[in-house]
Amino acid sequence: MPINSFWTADDKIPIAQKKVSVPSDNGLEYSAGQKIIINVPPTVQYIQPRESYLSWDVKLSQTGGQPTRLMLDETLGAQVLIRDIFIYSGGVGNVLLEEYQNYNVLTNVKYDYETNATLRSKRSLTEGALHHSVQCRGSCGTTESHKNDCVTNPYFKGLDESASSVSAAFTNDDYQTVRCLLPINTGIFSNDKVFPVLMTEGLKIEIVLEENTNVFRRLDTVMPTRMLKNCPIFHSTNGSDVSPHNASTGVDITTMYFTRDNNMINTPQVPFVVGEKLGLSTFAGVTSTFTKDPIISQIDYDSGAGYSGLIKVTLNGSGMNIASGSGISQECVVYSRSDIGTPKFTVSNVELVLQQLTMPEGYTRKMMSMMKEGGSMNYDFLSFTNYKYSQLASDTVANIRLPLNQSRAKSILCIPTDSTNRTVAADAFADGTYLISEEDNDYLNYSDKTGLVGVADTIKDYQFFYDGKLNPSRKVSCEKTSSRTSISQQHLIELEKALAQSKIIPYSFRAFQSNFVIGRALSLQDGVYDCRGKDFNLQVEYPATAGHNHLWMNWVGHIRRIVFKGDGIELLV
Repeated sequence: MPINSFWTADDKIPIAQKKVSVPSDNGLEYSAGQKIIINVPPTVQYIQPRESYLSWDVKLSQTGGQPTRLMLDETLGAQVLIRDIFIYSGGVGNVLLEEYQNYNVLTNVKYDYETNATLRSKRSLTEGALHHSVQCRGSCGTTESHKNDCVTNPYFKGLDESASSVSAAFTNDDYQTVRCLLPINTGIFSNDKVFPVLMTEGLKIEIVLEENTNVFRRLDTVMPTRMLKNCPIFHSTNGSDVSPHNASTGVDITTMYFTRDNNMINTPQVPFVVGEKLGLSTFAGVTSTFTKDPIISQIDYDSGAGYSGLIKVTLNGSGMNIASGSGISQECVVYSRSDIGTPKFTVSNVELVLQQLTMPEGYTRKMMSMMKEGGSMNYDFLSFTNYKYSQLASDTVANIRLPLNQSRAKSILCIPTDSTNRTVAADAFADGTYLISEEDNDYLNYSDKTGLVGVADTIKDYQFFYDGKLNPSRKVSCEKTSSRTSISQQHLIELEKALAQSKIIPYSFRAFQSNFVIGRALSLQDGVYDCRGKDFNLQVEYPATAGHNHLWMNWVGHIRRIVFKGDGIELLV
């Protein structure tokens, strides 16, 4: 063997790579429920799909209600705005290559379980997601929140750190335009193999935007239904540590001072805004009723209050007192009661940024010549199909039939989302939603992601039935997870295998309660499973009522193949 054969690479070809931008072709701005269409021309020829991404601007606004700060989902960022994605081939045929209905539900599973500090930081930089703010951290033993940043939040302007007093009301002008760079988490655009766009005569991508109901979030530090002790804690009405004045029923209140807990040490850390309507609650969740709504007219840092200075909130005039409740003491938190009105989002400057590859002269000509001579080329990628099933809250046993027809299936991810019809305000306020946990210092922690995450409710166990037998051979118990007392170990072992086969790397299981998923790996490693001609059922049992109406979203991961031939393309599922 020649000594220089180690450095010989006969099957390698030199290529060049550059970015090309393809704008949307049916409008400049989009809102909830509208469709974005992007046509990729065949002249692009070859792309590196995994390195391509969607780029757009998004801005929030409110109509009606009282001022309060809103943002998009802390985990998904701007991905929460994408409800459905359809990818077609170009040309006359327009073959449907991929279809993702409720794309944001599957992406939420990926981002909840394939996450660590590095990935979350990266998504907060590029995708409009949020990260825990140390400047706004809690100090009362509550669960770490990624919706606590009111200083450097990308969706709205923070208060000037040099300003010790704020009297300007919060308006739509305080919302900022956020530039988002979104990877497209579909099979084709998650693949690391070069995609020949010229062989499909281009690509047509249709994106349907989500409705307003599921996308808006509020700061955890103003909500009584999520980590109650994360909210500012009442100090007194006079700011004195020596003789603090608490307010009891019937006593007029014109000012409130906050303790320095939860890092309330300057005005930028205050989660409230001028014009926001306030409420008071004890640590046990008992709220007080006022004769007049307490609305903030000014926020100050009073350096002379207390021993080290306190936050002072001035309220709207006199004649406001507690009509009923426990009164105000240093065992109370202050939260927001603002009605968010009718919020909306606007998406603009939409473009698909592709990583275009330039092949050497003669490569394409040689490939096309081989196609004309009867040759073909196969392109495999991992895709998902969503099978939906509706379950009533009164159903104690659900037998979910899955009409699978995939020839090379890898896994099933079953997500029981809450299908209760709620208003935008009720969802953002986590009013009557799924109870995630009951940690002592959180008091109660309700979900504000109705319809986007799986809810365990009172689930007892589950078992799959396919290929004429039960899988696993014993029922998988979920009672410890659903009772919020511990962890049902076997359920997470099954889920870990299913996630791995779905190419979702399970770095973290922290979301096992907040985003409940039932998983089943149909094969291991590089294996596949032929689902054709087999009955598939998921059998789920509840000891009593399920708790909420469910819309089960059953995502089946499978290998798809595009066969390129001289006379067209063929899709094999």
